[in-house]
Amino acid sequence: MSIPLSLEGKRGIVLGIANSHSIAYGIAEVLSQLGAELCVTYLNEKAKPYVAPLAEKLETTLFLPCDVSKADELEAVFEQAKNQWGAIDFVIHSIAWSPLDELHGRLVDSSSEGFSLAMDISCHSFIRTARLAEAQMKENGGTLITMTY
Repeated sequence: MSIPLSLEGKRGIVLGIANSHSIAYGIAEVLSQLGAELCVTYLNEKAKPYVAPLAEKLETTLFLPCDVSKADELEAVFEQAKNQWGAIDFVIHSIAWSPLDELHGRLVDSSSEGFSLAMDISCHSFIRTARLAEAQMKENGGTLITMTY
């Protein structure tokens, strides 16, 4: 049974697509099929060739770099979305990362620095995202969704 749903006129940002197997990509596909306009981000120049064909397939309005560990990149995404649309209706946050050497071995052997960096990128970036989204959602409301890993 399908439920008729249209997201025509809705606009949002999808953070965290890495490839066609990304949960964020599956979500973006459905949002696009339902008529939403999307801003899709990619981590860096190394990731761009993997994400660019997906963004093209999704017919994204904006395709922007966003490494949340770098000062001002997340802010730039929201600024460009504001310039393009004036406001957004939703954000999908699907970002998780850890230093590779922290992923091996026992949890109790994790370094404080590695754990803090993983939490900043994976968790605190959602708080920063929410803060930026709030300003563009004040008038009409909106939805923020984050993935947990």
